[in-house]
Amino acid sequence: MNRTAWIDGTRVTLTTTALLGQGGEAEVYDLGDGRVLKWWKPVDHPDYDGMPEAQAAARRRLDEHPAKLRALPGRLPASVVAPCGFALAGKKSTQVVGYLMPKVTGVPLHAYGEPKWRREHPVDGDTLVAVLLALHDAIAALHQAGLVIGDCNDLNVLVDGRSVHLIDVDSYQFGSFTCPMFSERFVDPRLCDAQQLVPVRPHDEASDWFAFAVMAFRTLLGIGPWGGVHQPADPSKRCPPAMRALRRLSVYAPEITYPRAARPLAILPDELTDVLRGVFERDQRGMFPRTALERLRLRACTTCGDEHARVRCPSCQTAAHLPPPVIHGRLRWTVIATTEVELASYEVHETTRVWLDGGALMRTTRAGAERIGSVLARQTRAWCGARLGVGFYRAGGYAVGFVFRPERGVLDDRVALPKIRGQLVDAHATIGDDRAWLWLTCVEAGRLTTTCVVIGADAQVLATSTLADAPWVAGIGGACTAGPHLFVPTDDGLVRIEIVQGVITQTRTFPETAALVGPGDRLALSSGGIDVIRRRDAIRMQLT
Repeated sequence: MNRTAWIDGTRVTLTTTALLGQGGEAEVYDLGDGRVLKWWKPVDHPDYDGMPEAQAAARRRLDEHPAKLRALPGRLPASVVAPCGFALAGKKSTQVVGYLMPKVTGVPLHAYGEPKWRREHPVDGDTLVAVLLALHDAIAALHQAGLVIGDCNDLNVLVDGRSVHLIDVDSYQFGSFTCPMFSERFVDPRLCDAQQLVPVRPHDEASDWFAFAVMAFRTLLGIGPWGGVHQPADPSKRCPPAMRALRRLSVYAPEITYPRAARPLAILPDELTDVLRGVFERDQRGMFPRTALERLRLRACTTCGDEHARVRCPSCQTAAHLPPPVIHGRLRWTVIATTEVELASYEVHETTRVWLDGGALMRTTRAGAERIGSVLARQTRAWCGARLGVGFYRAGGYAVGFVFRPERGVLDDRVALPKIRGQLVDAHATIGDDRAWLWLTCVEAGRLTTTCVVIGADAQVLATSTLADAPWVAGIGGACTAGPHLFVPTDDGLVRIEIVQGVITQTRTFPETAALVGPGDRLALSSGGIDVIRRRDAIRMQLT
């Protein structure tokens, strides 16, 4: 596979050190001059091995996209990251292999809807509203210019302060150029048949506004409109998660169990709630009413600190006071100081004891800095616990996993990671003394899935499972380990996960903890039990 391109008459080698990111269709490289190259993956790309349909799509993309980009209207909204040149296959070739764009910075809007990310990166309500208004203006301007986004989703929106950048313009729909792509979480069910959430009719402006409503809902509340669990009185009438959108069963439906990790529905004013319910439950379409967002005022409660747009704080009205020591059957718990909780691991960055320095993983010793091993600069993620560390890097269709000891020894990169397909949108690790649970969340063909790889301290993969619909996955950001077991906070309370005959399986639920923990909490093993960092306090639980 040829990894070169001709840009402005000069041959450019596409190196992994310049790779900024990749998705299912393309890789993005930093050209070092204020521009980036979106290089379409060729038919022989390793990501398409054994996938004839994906190879055929790659061939069509290379044949059709250049003409599509040349036909784009000349004056696109400033928020759209538009092409500013083409990359060719050779010096005298006319074959286009990618296009150039100005380099922009930002965080995908997807992160703003993730409770874990929001917990670690607090964003005030005024900023959230400003971002959504900027996105609203960008979509309206695109429609005025005759373009439909089509595959409108929160991974293609980068947030920079209070501004947004819209990327992946090559998938837009206009004129005779259609957009066959879609994202399962944002597709308009109005365009789908009654049996599966797959469009059978083309995208239109109304479907862009439906996707905007989903993004606004998720950004404000930390959950999608089809989140939660459908639990009717008659179990035989339970609606599978994939069918909820087709039946318009949103989180507002009376038989939906709402996740505690999400922000309460009641924080939004009635006006905005009516708009959202109209979109999700009654198929009301058209331009999303901008005034409903302009009038949204999210303010922090002076008592509990939670933001809301109500006269009285919904959280304070419903929050229960936690007395110090409480016993419920076999469960004993007590309130502790948050500073007493010792989290078992951390993600490696510039200021931690183990850190990344370009192409090297380093540790701090009594004698000074010490090199653990070589990694791929700018493409590596790593996490470290008390006795074990784990990490990986991905570039050019290949992924390399590794383990290391934080106190001594060298890096062991023999971890046989599974193929990582599509766009990697999140990664996380839960680390114990003898194994690490590596979580890789990707979106491919519009569907978001999480793959768990359990890796032993000897670099052997103990188990791998793709967890598309497992309800406990929502709590993995706060999980902790105890020997071979993984404990995860969920809406049903604490659950235990382990490997059974090579399969990652939920083996036990602790329902007595359901009133105390939720998927937005963080767990830590302590000598006195399991500690839980919650939104406003911390507790120590003992199961006797």
